[in-house]
This record gives sequence, C-alpha cells and structure tokens, in this order.
Amino acid sequence: MKQPSRVPAWMTVIIIIAALPVLAFPLMLSMSHDIAGGNRYFLWLYPAYVVAASLLAWQCYGRRTVMTWIIIALMLLTHLSMWALVGVI
Repeated sequence: MKQPSRVPAWMTVIIIIAALPVLAFPLMLSMSHDIAGGNRYFLWLYPAYVVAASLLAWQCYGRRTVMTWIIIALMLLTHLSMWALVGVI
C-alpha cells in the first residue's frame, strides 16, 4: 500500500504566509462602515474562506500539487478583492 506523501515544511510555510493577510480583518471591518447588504456578507465570510482554502491547499498537496498552487493564487486574489471592497485599493 502506497504511503501518502507528507506536505513539506516549505509548502506549509507558504500556505501560512498566504493566509496571514486575514489577520487584518478587524481593520477591514472598521473601514467598512459604507458597505451594506451582500457585500458586507461577503466580508464576513472572508475569514472562513481563508481558513477553508488554507486547509484544502495543505490537504491536497500530496496528490494534486497544481491544485494547491491554484488555491493559493485564488486566496491571494481574494485578499486583494477584499481590500478593494472596503475601498483601500
């Protein structure tokens, strides 16, 4: 039986670094007083999405390396779009 390959430490570090911008979520909330409706809902889902994307990227590295990179790229684009949503970019 084939052993599942472990995620290398460098990939774990990359995933953690890619997820770190979510720590600015309280700042985003304080800057989002003009946002209402569905956009505010997306802002509140943002931390849950980043946690889920990080776990999925870490989990799928052993079998689908390319999928891990795609998830990381989407997570980085999501960080950018959330800053654009609150009006910083």
